[in-house]
Amino acid sequence: MLWVIVTLIVTSGAVLDLLPIDMVVTGAGRVVSTEPTAVVQPLETAIVRSIYVHEGQIVRKGDLLAELDPTFSNADASALESQVQSLQAEVDRLNAETSGRSYTPKTSDAAAAVQIALYGQRQSQYRYQMESFHQKISGLQAQLTRAEHDVKAFSQRADIASVLESKRRELERLQVGSQMNRLVAQDQRIEMQRNLTDATGTAERAGRDLKQMMAERDAFEQQWKTQINQELTLRSRALNDAKEGLRKASLRRQLVELRAKQDAVVLNMARVSVGSVMQSGEQFITLVPTNAPLEVETRIAAEDAGYVQLGQRVTVKFDTFPFVQYGLAEGFVRTISADSFTGAQENQRGSVGGQGQQTVWYKARVTIDNIKMHGVPGGFEMKPGMPITADVKAGERTLLKYLFARILPVGLEGMREP
Repeated sequence: MLWVIVTLIVTSGAVLDLLPIDMVVTGAGRVVSTEPTAVVQPLETAIVRSIYVHEGQIVRKGDLLAELDPTFSNADASALESQVQSLQAEVDRLNAETSGRSYTPKTSDAAAAVQIALYGQRQSQYRYQMESFHQKISGLQAQLTRAEHDVKAFSQRADIASVLESKRRELERLQVGSQMNRLVAQDQRIEMQRNLTDATGTAERAGRDLKQMMAERDAFEQQWKTQINQELTLRSRALNDAKEGLRKASLRRQLVELRAKQDAVVLNMARVSVGSVMQSGEQFITLVPTNAPLEVETRIAAEDAGYVQLGQRVTVKFDTFPFVQYGLAEGFVRTISADSFTGAQENQRGSVGGQGQQTVWYKARVTIDNIKMHGVPGGFEMKPGMPITADVKAGERTLLKYLFARILPVGLEGMREP
C-alpha cells in the first residue's frame, strides 16, 4: 500500500515538473486603424453655420461635414480681388508706357477704365512736354544758324574794311587821299569788328542754350522713364503681395466648407452647435479612415510587460461575440511602446478602453493575420473602435513552476508586517 502512495506522489511530481502550460498575458484593447485619425478643425476663429454629420456616420471622400460662416473670409477675399484687379491694370499700363506701345487692357472693368483715362492723360502730358522742347530746340537751332551766318558775313566785311583802311592810309601818306577818307574807312572797320564780335557772342550763346535745352529734354525723358520704372517696381511688388494675400484668402474661403479628405467614420465631435464660435485650431470633428488596414491596440500591464516580445503570437477575442460560439482572430505583436502610460496621460492622449483599474501600462500593436470567425450576423465587418481582449502567448512553463511562483512569495514575504 505504501509503495502505491509513493508511486502516486512520484508520478504526480513528475507530471507537475514535466507537463508544460502556456504563459498568457491578457490585455484589453480595441480595433484601430493603421492610419492616424483625421482631425477636422477651423483655420481661424469662425462661427459654426451648419453641421451635416453625427458620430458614427460613414462619410465618403469630398462629403460636406460642416460649414462655417463665410462673412469675414468672403469680405477679405472680395477686397483683395478688387485690389489685385486695380494693381494688375496699373502694372499693365506701366508696362505699356515702358515699352512705348499703346495700352489695351485685357478686361473691361472699372479698374481698366481708370487706367485707360490715366494713360491718355499721361501720354498727352508727355507729348506736350516733348513738343515744347522740340519747338524751343528748333528756335535755338534757327537762332544759331542766323548767328553763324552773321559771323561769316561780318568776318568777310571786316576783312574788306581792314583792306580799305590800309589803302586809305597809304593814299594819305602819299598825299593823294585825305585824312577824312582814312578816318571813314577806319570807322567802318571798327564797326564791322564790333558787329563780328556781337554776332560771335550771339552764336556762342545760342549754341550753349541749344545744348542746355537738349540736355533738359534728355533729362526729362530719362526722368520720365525712371519714374515709370520705379512705379512699375513698386506696383509689381504690391501686386505680388496682393496675389499672395488673395491665395490665402481664397484658401480661407474654401475652408469654410469642411469636407472629408477620404472615406471615414465620424469618431467624435466637439460639443458645439450651430451658432457656436470655434477658435482657430480647435478640434471639431475626428474621422477614422475606413479603407486603411486595421489592427489591434491593447494594454499590457506594467508587471507583465517583461514577458511580451515582438513577434509573439496573439489570440484576439471580440467582446461583441463570445469566442466559444463565434470564434476569434489571430495575429502577432508588431510594436510595443517604448515608455509606459498612466491614467492622466491616457486622458490626454485618448483611451483604448478597458482596464480602468490599471495605473501603469504599456501599449502594444497587434497585426491580425488570420480571422477565424464563423456564424456571425450577416454584414459583419471589423471596424475601428470595436473592444477586444488580447491573449499574448508569452512562453511556456510547468505546473510545478507555476505553483512555486505562487507559494514561495507567501513563505518568503509573509509575516513581515511591523
